[in-house]
Amino acid sequence: MLKVLIIVKKLHYFWLFLFGFILYLPSLFFDFVYLDDNVLILDSLFFLKNIGNFFRTFQQDVFYLSSSRTYYRPIFTLSFMLDAQISGKHPFFYHLSNILYHLIASLLFFLFLKKLKIEKNISFSFSFIFLTHPVLTKAVSWIPGRNDSLLTIFTLANFIFLIKYLEKRKIVDFIFCFLFFFLALFTKENAVLIPFFSIFFIFLFYKEKKNYLIELFLSWWVIVFFWFVARQNALKNLFYLSVSDVFSSLFFNFPALFLYLGKIFFPFNLSVLPNLKDSSLFWGVLALLVFVFIVLWSKKIHLKLFIFGLLWFVFFLIISFIYPKETTVHFFEHRIYLPLIGFLMMLVSLDKIKKFFLEKKIFAFFIIIFFSTITFFYQFNFKDRLTFWQKAASSSASSPLAHRNFGVMLYFEGKLEEAEREYQKTLEINPEEPMVNNNLGVIYLQKKDFKKAITYFEKELKINPNYDNALFNLGLAYYQLSEKEKALDLWKKTIKLNPYYFSAYKFLINHFLNEKNLKEANFYYHLYLKNGGGYEN
Repeated sequence: MLKVLIIVKKLHYFWLFLFGFILYLPSLFFDFVYLDDNVLILDSLFFLKNIGNFFRTFQQDVFYLSSSRTYYRPIFTLSFMLDAQISGKHPFFYHLSNILYHLIASLLFFLFLKKLKIEKNISFSFSFIFLTHPVLTKAVSWIPGRNDSLLTIFTLANFIFLIKYLEKRKIVDFIFCFLFFFLALFTKENAVLIPFFSIFFIFLFYKEKKNYLIELFLSWWVIVFFWFVARQNALKNLFYLSVSDVFSSLFFNFPALFLYLGKIFFPFNLSVLPNLKDSSLFWGVLALLVFVFIVLWSKKIHLKLFIFGLLWFVFFLIISFIYPKETTVHFFEHRIYLPLIGFLMMLVSLDKIKKFFLEKKIFAFFIIIFFSTITFFYQFNFKDRLTFWQKAASSSASSPLAHRNFGVMLYFEGKLEEAEREYQKTLEINPEEPMVNNNLGVIYLQKKDFKKAITYFEKELKINPNYDNALFNLGLAYYQLSEKEKALDLWKKTIKLNPYYFSAYKFLINHFLNEKNLKEANFYYHLYLKNGGGYEN
């Protein structure tokens, strides 16, 4: 009898895992879409394939030598390093990992709801809604979207072990609680909110155990301090935005709250590259009215859980509204991954909703099938780079990034005239969009119109003076015009700016070999090897 009970108990986990895996099975065979994944993985295999770089991931920006030096996410990078050992430049195992991370997050959400004393059937239904919700598709089907699923895994695990520690006071639960906080914080900066939510959680649900706060607080302080020092050492900046920029960013981007709210209730207005200008807030306003109606209709509310879920949803979401200054801000759907947990907690706190789901199981079944159908077909927008950017350019017509990168994909397909048209559209939207003039220059390099290419590369460097590709390409153009000293100077500047720019080393080495200057050729060859050259370069 005991064995039967154990099997029945585990069946919930089995069905969540199996259904989720089948739902996202097509994404196993998707390619890279060239939105960050090309930089984080394909351009970085020399680093990722070398397991000896494990600790170096804690000493650098997530984009390695990114001039912005904004994001410190070493656990995120390590997840790619683990995949790279098996998969290399092939996307299969990266996609498999993404699916597994989403399944683990969904299973942990189920366990978390049970720890909050939510009925098992309700916990199961809402975990299924989380598993199949279309707004989370990008987090699964787009490889870098794992940043938010990993953050959610570690955050939920942190709270599960916090609850266990508060109830049983076992040192092993205390250790695991802070291990997962460490992993969350080194995955994404948003995790800095976890201690505040933990304190609030204790005062709401375990007030009699508030005497544990001293030991908890000291542990949080140690981890945050260690993270802060490591981040400072890697990025060399305290804050990448001023306080006024933060508040300005929050103020101007606040309408995106309605954008995300609309996608929770009405997930048929999705976009692979959403921005406010090309999106309608109508569905968000309607969603808010529907939600208010549901709350009023429910009457009986688990107020503590509702408040906790509300704050979780709002604060984990609006922290993602803080952006460096840029022309067009994109509100990617994967960023609602962790906040959605809070919103579902709010719904679970409503007595009428729970009764409705228990009494009208067919309704829960209908929602899950409806969401699954949308998710299944929506994931194909991420199947390859051309499909993704074509969809981005059509759904976000005012986005210079969408047109620029669609042009890049057309260039890769050998459609130079179409690519040039997309680049010109980009410049019409934003004459100073980075990389566009460089890309136009590359087209003219291929057409062997070197003087026109030089004009575009120089325009790029006026806008974007530290762009290594433009420096390198300008060197190529001058070299073709036999202005070799200018070319050599530009390639030297390229590797000074980016020591991992291996093509520049190769051209320098080949030039000096042709000139029979073995000393200089040997110098750049050893520098090339020192910086990791020689592997898949």
